[in-house]
Amino acid sequence: MSPATHALGCAVYDLIGRTMRRLARLFAFLTNALFAALVVGAALPGPHRILAPTAYGLTQIAPQVWTDAPGRSAELLGLTETARARVTAFFGDTPPRATLVLCSTHACADAFGIGGNGLSVTDNLILVSPGGLTRGTLTHEMTHSRLHRSMGPRNLVRQPYPTWFDEGLATHVANHPRWNGEVTQAHRARVRQVQRFWQLGEAFQELGVGRTYRAAAAEVASIEARAGRAGLLELIAQAEDGERFAYVLADITAR
Repeated sequence: MSPATHALGCAVYDLIGRTMRRLARLFAFLTNALFAALVVGAALPGPHRILAPTAYGLTQIAPQVWTDAPGRSAELLGLTETARARVTAFFGDTPPRATLVLCSTHACADAFGIGGNGLSVTDNLILVSPGGLTRGTLTHEMTHSRLHRSMGPRNLVRQPYPTWFDEGLATHVANHPRWNGEVTQAHRARVRQVQRFWQLGEAFQELGVGRTYRAAAAEVASIEARAGRAGLLELIAQAEDGERFAYVLADITAR
């Protein structure tokens, strides 16, 4: 082997060695970062804890149904089946079998990050707090789950339905939450401006939570009064298939 060839071989060997050491350091960094993320994630409250439900005090009382109150199984399963039947009757098909987390204590609700009475995560997970262990809340959240059955990653960014319709439909089907105050055309016009979920908080501040939900429900009820149940379901189906919601709404209410 000539001196030049030997030098080249040594240089290549040295380069490979440095590259392997860098890759090893990168792998160690990524492994440690992943481990840290898992530790931090496990420590933080939120719906992700359903990945290890028994670790947070839950018991499975039926397929995909978890609670911290297994002694109330008959009552809780009765509520869920009644709610599911109401959603089935409205849509004419069976809603998705989302995993249910039914919390009977505020400690459980806090552990899973349930800020209000209920929370629906696409069509995969429904979580309710003690105040949400009612037919109304479960029907409301199951309506969200049915409406979101095609909302994969793309539709979490491009919402098929404006938020006012999403919340209004769930309130309309469930007749929950209830609120007996006045809802005017001005209130309904304000609610129609809530196109994305992050705009909901501003409407709550301006109108109040109860009036916001009922104004949204009044909008949905108006669509059903003009287009019929079939027209309302057609609107949902076409938006689910990717048609522009506003265009379909204008079409079915003009017939």
